Amino acid sequence: MQGISWAQFSVPTRIQFETDSAYKLGGYISQFGGRVLLLNIRSENKNSEELLILKNGLSKHSDGVILYDDLDAEPNSDQIDSVTYFAKKAHIDMIVAYGSLDTYAAAKAVAILATNSVFATDLLNGRAKLKNPALPLIVVPVEPSMGEELTPSFTMVDSSDGMRKYFEHESLFPVASFYDPKIANHLTSDTAARVGGGALVYAIESQLCPKSNQLSGTMALRAIDLIKKNLTGLYKEPHNEKLISNILWACIMTGISSISSPLGVTYAISNALRTYAKMNYYDALALILPHVMEYYLTAAPAQYINIARSLGEDVKDISVIEAAIKAVEGVRRLFLEINLPTRLSEFEIRKNLLADIAKGATMFTQLENAPRTLTRNEIESILLAAY
Repeated sequence: MQGISWAQFSVPTRIQFETDSAYKLGGYISQFGGRVLLLNIRSENKNSEELLILKNGLSKHSDGVILYDDLDAEPNSDQIDSVTYFAKKAHIDMIVAYGSLDTYAAAKAVAILATNSVFATDLLNGRAKLKNPALPLIVVPVEPSMGEELTPSFTMVDSSDGMRKYFEHESLFPVASFYDPKIANHLTSDTAARVGGGALVYAIESQLCPKSNQLSGTMALRAIDLIKKNLTGLYKEPHNEKLISNILWACIMTGISSISSPLGVTYAISNALRTYAKMNYYDALALILPHVMEYYLTAAPAQYINIARSLGEDVKDISVIEAAIKAVEGVRRLFLEINLPTRLSEFEIRKNLLADIAKGATMFTQLENAPRTLTRNEIESILLAAY
């Protein structure tokens, strides 16, 4: 990721992938600590039975487990400070995150704040002087989530100004991530479409990154291939464990790829849409990607050809630009098949808000990870094309 120059391809997280793998977590935690904070945001508690099983298993192998589920939805920096205060008072020495994107973000923030005398807003604004590494963190995804759980970063709303901001730190790599396809058996067709579509966006953004290399590129392209072959089926059969497993694998590969080949323009614009338009993040990703791809059509032709091939497009005996266009068409076709949104005008977003959204997107350093840097006006042009 931008700013972690040493992590050219560093994935220190242990990956445990199997049905009922969460049962093994209890026996794994003793090497990291004895007082466990089991963190879950209520809106992401989509399998409460498995959460209880996880808590009981952790209790047998620790000096105490505190289930913290007082957060109803995505927490802001002030709420994270409250959780951190609680964790310090309870002498927590490790965190287990059971959930999805917002739970991961909260857990990562608490992990680094609990070992340092700073506040969340200091982290988000670059004012924190961090002397100690984060607490050990283990993640248990309740659904496919684009590999975000494997990265040492998160975004969060800063209570001081209401803006969503990005933070990363090398000690925020989780020590382990436990994947159990059975835990994700709650998926609906809409959720499957959103999380699978988001994973495709992340994989394509990583592949288009100028920092893409042989290892990250192989991971990203394989993820694209898996998503193309399994997502439509999962949309039709959201409880199919084999299809869930394949999409989970795609997300893992995407997360690994994005560590060394980080995300770019779509990521930045989508986070700005979350802030200014309160838009669902997954919807924003899927809606914006094809327009970003069109904008960069001639900037990374070789990468587009590889993407088109992974999407199953026939690129024989056609020009490079024609092959690149097929990549964009392949993405649009897949998103239409699973009923993901295609226009910003489908949402309650005023056209005069697009300038503010474009300005918000420029605050994200991920813009530097694109084939070429975009200006605020160019980002606004992409948003207008997507309207």
